[in-house]
Amino acid sequence: MASSSSNPQHESREAARERARRIADQHARQEKRSRRLLQIGILALVVVILAVIGVVVAQNRAQQIPEAGPVPASANEWGGTVLTADGIVKDSSEVDQRDLREVPEAPETPDESAVPPGIVDPAEAEESDGPVEVVIFQDFECVHCADFEAENGDAIAEAVAEGDATVEYRNLNYLDRATPTKYSSRAAAAAYEVANQVSTEQYLAFVEEMFSHQGTGGLEDEQIAEIAAKHGADVEGALEDNAWRPMVNVVSQESLANGIAGTPTVFVDGERLGDQPFQEALDEAVEAKK
Repeated sequence: MASSSSNPQHESREAARERARRIADQHARQEKRSRRLLQIGILALVVVILAVIGVVVAQNRAQQIPEAGPVPASANEWGGTVLTADGIVKDSSEVDQRDLREVPEAPETPDESAVPPGIVDPAEAEESDGPVEVVIFQDFECVHCADFEAENGDAIAEAVAEGDATVEYRNLNYLDRATPTKYSSRAAAAAYEVANQVSTEQYLAFVEEMFSHQGTGGLEDEQIAEIAAKHGADVEGALEDNAWRPMVNVVSQESLANGIAGTPTVFVDGERLGDQPFQEALDEAVEAKK
């Protein structure tokens, strides 16, 4: 009788031990899975971190702009793109490349009485029977440049189309500090490539549309390329290679070193435009040529 009564208790203890073993095995498997998931998670995080580091390094390398670089076909040696009724002046530079290290540093206080190189002497302009020479120093991130374009773009286009004036754009990067992606430099470099490929009318339309996006925090390269494509130019390669960025740096430092303290700064036949409205100054200069 004693042995038969003890069997249920023995079986109960065995069942309890079996349950305990199953629970222990389950916990062990869960811990093993947890460790494996943790290891996978750490590995994935390391991969992501390495990828981010790779992207940052690649971007930094892409932004390491050489000190020297070629002069675009659409620029003179001073970095100006000259538009005429017959098209954009090409291959006018007397040098093949420019070097930032050869450009003087800007003084602490810009001398606004200075005249940048390549600006016509007013006396020579007065004696010339050629078109009025307009030179515009601008920055695609500059709100005042956008206002100037909105107010005077049509007058500029008309004067150029009729042969009354030529207009030279020197696009600067003074406001690179305003955006984290150096938008001013990228836009100016794109403008060189656009001018390499298109007509005067298309270039002016490109400038107008670029300024219509001013104040948005700067366009991405893809957006700049889309605008350029609308006006007949393929700039993707030039933007990716930073082909014209050295020239942008040169013309910007050279302008600052020669009294161009801000944008827009405009010269009409060698005279720096002051408080006089541009349209009035242009009309007077055109009339004086007749």
